[in-house]
Amino acid sequence: MIAPPRTGWTRRAMLCGSLASACLVQGGRVLAAPGAAARFPVRLRDMMVTDARSRTRFMLLRDLVRDRVAVVSFMFTGCSTVCPMQSTALSAAQRLLAREMGEKVIFASISITPLIDTPEALVSFADTYSAGSGWHFLRGGVPETQRFQEGFDSLAPRIEDHPPMIAIGRVGAANWTRLYGTPTPRLIASEVRGWLAKG
Repeated sequence: MIAPPRTGWTRRAMLCGSLASACLVQGGRVLAAPGAAARFPVRLRDMMVTDARSRTRFMLLRDLVRDRVAVVSFMFTGCSTVCPMQSTALSAAQRLLAREMGEKVIFASISITPLIDTPEALVSFADTYSAGSGWHFLRGGVPETQRFQEGFDSLAPRIEDHPPMIAIGRVGAANWTRLYGTPTPRLIASEVRGWLAKG
């Protein structure tokens, strides 16, 4: 069973973000307009994941992200609202970041329904959005995935209500950039380059 989130995400917040036409609301407070960059604390918890394409198992933060700038998104292949829109934006952003992808930047899309999202389903999803070699589609155990989501305040009682958020940062950083709703590819790329400029 999925535990309730600590931060009280509401269905209204999800709808605001998925429509990308209103503010993002949490507990009655405006957090950010869709696409706006905001910095929030994260509690990074490493977890064992399997890469859908290579079928390789590794520790997400230690072995995959390492010292690179990470762009983290939470998704599930059965999603028909936010996940496709964010994946479209990420697909275009990876082209803008072509020189940095893989070597300096990594995209990690993490399935929040790992019991349903088979490697084959994730590969098909990745192919739909022309995911390059620097964009990984990952699945882990259910408890581990939920703990990882909690670290980003991205766990919701219902799968379809997970907050529409893309996180950008480095391992060891106390605060990560969070982009809510459906940010533009240029905004994603700009935030990534801002992190790269910090070294």
